Amino acid sequence: MVSMTDDPWECIELPEAPQDWIVATENGWGALVLWAAGPANFVKVRTAAHHRSGSIVRRLPGGGEQKKPFRLTKADLSSIDDDIDVYLAEADILPRPRGFDWFIRRPSNDLDDETFWSVVWAATTEGLPQDGLSPSTMAGPAKEAMASFYRN
Repeated sequence: MVSMTDDPWECIELPEAPQDWIVATENGWGALVLWAAGPANFVKVRTAAHHRSGSIVRRLPGGGEQKKPFRLTKADLSSIDDDIDVYLAEADILPRPRGFDWFIRRPSNDLDDETFWSVVWAATTEGLPQDGLSPSTMAGPAKEAMASFYRN
């Protein structure tokens, strides 16, 4: 049994999304970055009973994009959570609690969301062999990268 102090997901639960925080991507990488940031730098908000959706983006010849929206079912959401759990397990990280949206504290006000994710990826994978990227090899470098971001 994991005690509260050993639970990497034990964090503040808020009633709504905090302003100016970054929503974590709903995939294994997003969950790994949350874990790497540490509970002092992320919060959770219970997922509202609204329909969740996504978009399929198709790149068109000539550089354009075509977006097709879709609605996620409960089975889709469960499958996404299952995939996240597998990804985290590969890094020897406990599963993330389900039923929440997760937000990470913005380490710098001059980073927009897209830049944040790009910078974290670059800092994490720098020095790692591109053919050897896996949750287990990225966990330590991600933790170091996030510690560095929050130190500055």
